[in-house]
Amino acid sequence: MHELTEPNDLRQWVVRSFSAPVFMLGLVFLVLIVSELKLNWAERTVGAYLVAVNDDRPESGAIWEKGRKTQTARLAVDKLASDREAHQRMARNAGTLNEVIAALTPGQGVMLSAEHFRELYQKIPSGIAAEMISPFDLLRFTSEKRWTRAYLEKTADGLMVYLLEPNNQVLRQFKVAAATLALVARRSDMASQSLEDLASFQNRIYPAERFFAALASLPEEDRRGLISQPERLLEVSGQVTRVGISDEAVAGFVDVGVEIQAGSQRRVLLLQGQDWAVWRLRSLLEGKLSRPRAGKGSQEAYSAQ
Repeated sequence: MHELTEPNDLRQWVVRSFSAPVFMLGLVFLVLIVSELKLNWAERTVGAYLVAVNDDRPESGAIWEKGRKTQTARLAVDKLASDREAHQRMARNAGTLNEVIAALTPGQGVMLSAEHFRELYQKIPSGIAAEMISPFDLLRFTSEKRWTRAYLEKTADGLMVYLLEPNNQVLRQFKVAAATLALVARRSDMASQSLEDLASFQNRIYPAERFFAALASLPEEDRRGLISQPERLLEVSGQVTRVGISDEAVAGFVDVGVEIQAGSQRRVLLLQGQDWAVWRLRSLLEGKLSRPRAGKGSQEAYSAQ
C-alpha cells in the first residue's frame, strides 16, 4: 500500500522514477519512437487503414469539396478545349460561310485563314457579299500582304468579322446583320426535293425554257441583278427543268429556286436575285410588261400593256 501512496519528498520521487516498471515502460516507448523514425511503421499502418476503409468513408469535408471543384473545373476546361478544337476543325473543312455560321452559338468564334475566307466570300451572291465588305477592299488588303487571318464571332444579332494582320492587330472589322445571314443560309443549300415541296414557290413555277427566254430578253443589268453568278448553273450536273420565284423579299433580295433533274433525282438550287430585277422578270412572265426593245436602257425598256 505504501507504493500506491503519493511521494512525500524528492527522494521518493527519484526512487520511484528509476524503478523497474517505469524503466521498462520508458524503454518500450524509446524503442517505438526509434523504430518509427527508421521504418515509418505508424504512418504506413494509418495509410493502409485509410485505404482499406476509403470506400466506406463519406465524401464530405473541405478536402472532398475542394477535390470536387477541381474535378469540375478540369472537366469544364477540357470541354472548352474540345469544343474549340471541333469548331476549328469544322471551320477548316467548311465549304460555305453558312456551314461555319450554323455550327456556332452566340459568343463562339472561329479563326480562318485569309485564303479560306476569300473562298467562302466568293460563294456568296455578289450583292450580299458587297453589303458585307467591298471586294475591292479585300483585293487591297491581299495585295498589301497585311491580311493573314479572319476571326468570325457569332453574336445575338448577327456576325462580327475581324480581319487580322500577322501580329493580330485588327486591320478591319465589320458586322453582318442577322437578315443578311438569313439570306446566306437560304441560298447556300441544295434542297433534295422539288419546287412543289417549297411553299414559297407555290403557283410561281415556270418551265426552264420560258424562264430563260424571258431572262434573255432583259438588259444585261437586269439579268445580272437577277442571277449574279450564272456560271454556277453551268457547273451543276443535270438538266435545269423548272424555275420558281418567291413572292417574299428579305433585305432587298428574293429567292429564285432552280430545279435540276439528274436521272431520277431532283434537287433545288437556291439563288437570290435583287428584288427590282426579279419583279420585272416576273411581270414579264405574267404578261404585265412588254418585252424591252433593243438598244434601250432598263429604265426605258418597260411599258405597261
